This record gives sequence, C-alpha cells and structure tokens, in this order.
Amino acid sequence: MYMFKEYERKVLRILTAGALSPEQLEVLLSEGEFVAYDYTGSGYFLSVRHDSLPTERVVCNEPLVLGSADGVTCGFVVFIESGELTIECHSWDDANIPEGFRDSDVQIAAT
Repeated sequence: MYMFKEYERKVLRILTAGALSPEQLEVLLSEGEFVAYDYTGSGYFLSVRHDSLPTERVVCNEPLVLGSADGVTCGFVVFIESGELTIECHSWDDANIPEGFRDSDVQIAAT
C-alpha cells in the first residue's frame, strides 16, 4: 500500500519539480518512512522522511495547485527540511476539509 494517495503523488510531482530530482522523488515515494499524519479540521499534514531529502528548508508553493472533490476545494504546499517532507492540504474557501477527504476522488489542477 502506498503512503501517498495518487492525487498526493501528482501534487508532489508538480510542486517539487524545482526542488527534487525525479529520481529523488521516486525514491521518496517508494521508500519514504512515515513520520506523522495530523488532521486539523481545515486540512491535514502528512510527513515522511528519507535520507536523500535536503536538510535546508525548501517551501514548494508554485505553481498554485488546487484539488477538488465532493464540492470541497483545497490547496497544497510542500515543505522540505532536515530530511523530511511534509505535504499540507488546506481548505481553499469557507468549507472545512472533511476527515475522510483523502479517500475521495480528488481532482488536481495547477495554474
């Protein structure tokens, strides 16, 4: 079973394009070690670690990546630091992200 949902993998490919090589990302996706999952009510944070990740802080927030499912729209930011990567999914409008959102058929669009 994959640690990342397919839509999260797509988000990571888009947002980390300038920060990680395709090889680094593939190694992370296949060999990354789960660190934490935190549902906040307005979104979630999912963190993994791998020795190939940079130690210096990198924030990946361009291009703008939005997801939508079941009438809910969300945005994404990726943080990399100290050998860990965190994907943040946050609400984009007034609607909170439901707890089971990760199991939805989330459609991704980048602008």
